[in-house]
Amino acid sequence: MRSRLCIYQCVAFFLSLPGWMCCLVATVLPQWLIKNPDLVQTETFSIGIWETCVAQDDGPVQCKRYTGLLDLPEDIQLTRILMCLSIALGLLGLLSSLSGSASTTCFSDNETSKWRLAVSGGVFFLLAGVTTLTPVSYMAHVTVVNFWDAAVPSFVPRWEFGPALFVGWVGGFLLLSGGLLLITSQCCFRKPKGSIQLKSPTVKRASWYKTEYV
Repeated sequence: MRSRLCIYQCVAFFLSLPGWMCCLVATVLPQWLIKNPDLVQTETFSIGIWETCVAQDDGPVQCKRYTGLLDLPEDIQLTRILMCLSIALGLLGLLSSLSGSASTTCFSDNETSKWRLAVSGGVFFLLAGVTTLTPVSYMAHVTVVNFWDAAVPSFVPRWEFGPALFVGWVGGFLLLSGGLLLITSQCCFRKPKGSIQLKSPTVKRASWYKTEYV
């Protein structure tokens, strides 16, 4: 049972690790939304949560960072906060799951402590997945609504999905899968705290001793 638990824990860890890395990459990438104007086909505009960029086909990429936080749109502020939170939760999940793994003994040998650490790692992974999928899906929803807005003329360029959204979706689903697998394996393969053993009653036989009187 212990070997099977180690296998499930390793699978959950190696699902969550690339998921956390995808969240980190999606946070850094400036291509959350992209727009290719019809008038200038050689330029592509992109929006990230930290900066905006203009890429030219035959030239370098020019980026400009946001000057302040309060003057940003609300969706960018919310996305930045949640993505940073997901990175922190994912890192806590990696440390907790590694500490609570059955194959490691350098942190703790107590089975109860290791079980709690592993379950905590799974919970952190689930929270990291939720805090990743929420801003990514929200940005995608806003983009779709604005794309099909009837008040905007058809000849006006629209914003579309960038690579960062797809990387964020992959990272969020990997974190959710790793967290669910880790919590499920810990609950299914947990050893019982104590087993009640019924001992057969011992019958004391009375010994009769003959007493000789002198």
